[in-house]
Amino acid sequence: MSVLDWTYVFLGVEPLGGILASVPFGLLVLQYPVWLVLVTSPLLAYVQVVVVDVAWTGLERMAWWRGFLDRRRSPRVERLLAGRGAFWSTFAAAPLVGPWAVMAFMRYARVPQRRVALPILLSMTAVSLVTTALCLLVPALFATAAS
Repeated sequence: MSVLDWTYVFLGVEPLGGILASVPFGLLVLQYPVWLVLVTSPLLAYVQVVVVDVAWTGLERMAWWRGFLDRRRSPRVERLLAGRGAFWSTFAAAPLVGPWAVMAFMRYARVPQRRVALPILLSMTAVSLVTTALCLLVPALFATAAS
């Protein structure tokens, strides 16, 4: 892998920017095929979720962290997130605040990763699709307007 390929990977896992930086870089700079960008960009963005989940599990082993969270935990938030409506709220929140922040909030509310994996991954896929479409359509529109 070249330095530019690694740059694509690091942009994809970046919490601030992530897909919005890696998709244009992959399509417009590296000239990757569309299918490759559509497959890899949501998976790279999901790395954030895995990192937060693993780190949270490690923190929960510490008594001071559990005590800190228990003093601030809200049973109302846990009930809301455990309900069936959590899919769409998770789907909408992941692109807005970031998949890592959604996972941290879900772990705070004692919602396991397996319950939020699908909505987070689907929302990252939707962001990848929209960003890819824009990367392909906007240059074509400018080329048409210029001629």
